[in-house]
Amino acid sequence: MTMAKILVADDEQSICDAFSAFLAHEGHTALTASTGAEAITLVSEQSPDAMFLDVRMPGNENLEALREIKKLHPELPVIVMTAHGTLDTALEAMRLQAFDYIGKPVELSRARELLRRALHLSQPDAVASTIIELPDGDGLPRLVGQSPAMQEVFKMMGLLCANDLSVLITGESGVGKELVAHGIHDNSQRADQPFIAVNCAAIPDGLIETELFGHEKGAFTSAHDMRVGRFEAAGNGTLFLDEVSELPLHLQSKLLRVLQERNFERVGSGATHPFRARLIAASNRDLEDETRAGRFREDLYHRLNLATLTIPPLRERKTDVAILAGHFLRVANEEVGKSISGIDREALERLEAYAWPGNVRELEHTIKRAALVARGAAISVHDIDTEFADSDSVPGVATSDELRSMVRAWADRAFASFIGDDPSPDDNASYQEILRCVEEEVVAAALARTGGNQVAASKFLGLSRTTLRSKIRTSGE
Repeated sequence: MTMAKILVADDEQSICDAFSAFLAHEGHTALTASTGAEAITLVSEQSPDAMFLDVRMPGNENLEALREIKKLHPELPVIVMTAHGTLDTALEAMRLQAFDYIGKPVELSRARELLRRALHLSQPDAVASTIIELPDGDGLPRLVGQSPAMQEVFKMMGLLCANDLSVLITGESGVGKELVAHGIHDNSQRADQPFIAVNCAAIPDGLIETELFGHEKGAFTSAHDMRVGRFEAAGNGTLFLDEVSELPLHLQSKLLRVLQERNFERVGSGATHPFRARLIAASNRDLEDETRAGRFREDLYHRLNLATLTIPPLRERKTDVAILAGHFLRVANEEVGKSISGIDREALERLEAYAWPGNVRELEHTIKRAALVARGAAISVHDIDTEFADSDSVPGVATSDELRSMVRAWADRAFASFIGDDPSPDDNASYQEILRCVEEEVVAAALARTGGNQVAASKFLGLSRTTLRSKIRTSGE
């Protein structure tokens, strides 16, 4: 970080003095102002590279000084400080394009990080290093990729568009299996017919049969009206069964019979209805392994496995990260009301170095969050989650010893919070309470990493789906 001029505007002299010493230590020149008017004059005359602005100081009522400063110097990164933070003040500061908003007393580590980000934004070459520019397009969900692996996927999709074979799509959670299914449908002769998607993992076991096949009025206590199921709603289109491995065994038998006979019955009825749609199924599990373990019917597996499409994980097609990130940035610009032009080189290098356990879905969420917080014309490494910005290696690959050390350090802090640094014999640190807190945070982190997909999170944690759901319910009580 090169030497820069930093303006500190605060009516407390002690704070100006502390910031001046801090900035001198960091190799910068400090300018100070004690009123809003002085701050506006210094911005006009000195053109600082960044600024810390106190909310409650003479001449800055209702953030008037910030409003005037932004008129004079729209690109100046202004970090707003306050000891009396309110939601209204924070919202108004961000509406006026403040770079960030922090509370007092200001932690030097936080000030240093914000200053580093602000100066990165104000450097002219930050945008010049941008190497991902936004692609043309309408921002609609679409398959994106130029890697050899994805070209093979596209080629296989092209072959499958010309016929009505059942298709099994395999791949880890987040790779885009539903987009592949939709792509096959949209380019087939059934494109003008319905595309009905069903996430088999998201429907409770007691409801999934009626969800799939529908029911007649009076079929069970709460069946007050006849209901059409997904098999019937698909008509002459495509029925997509996502996470088909999560179907209970008795429904696997029924699905097999439907595929063999091409008809089905609503729950509570003996009348048959034709099944005319094309079936595409998907799973993030290895169905061959599930079959050997007795969790999936072998005859159904062979029936679905007429044509298999395997989508590679993002870590195996790193050359697609840049084009995917550019596509997601276009979508994010529309969603958050920004006009960010691209992603700079250092940020892209961090994105490409990451392992992406949540695959394309995780990259999409990362780009959206970065677009939300970005203050410059391009996304920088400082806009990306700290797990990328603070790591020179692939996150999430700590050794067993490193993990044990991290847990021990956390446990020491947890005990200190319960019983202090000087415990007495009467102190009681609740073992169960500490474990409960740890468990809730681990589950929350797994769900965040997998984009809220409970099936993926349960696999990630090595838990059954039922156990994970139980823990989620417990943590919400």
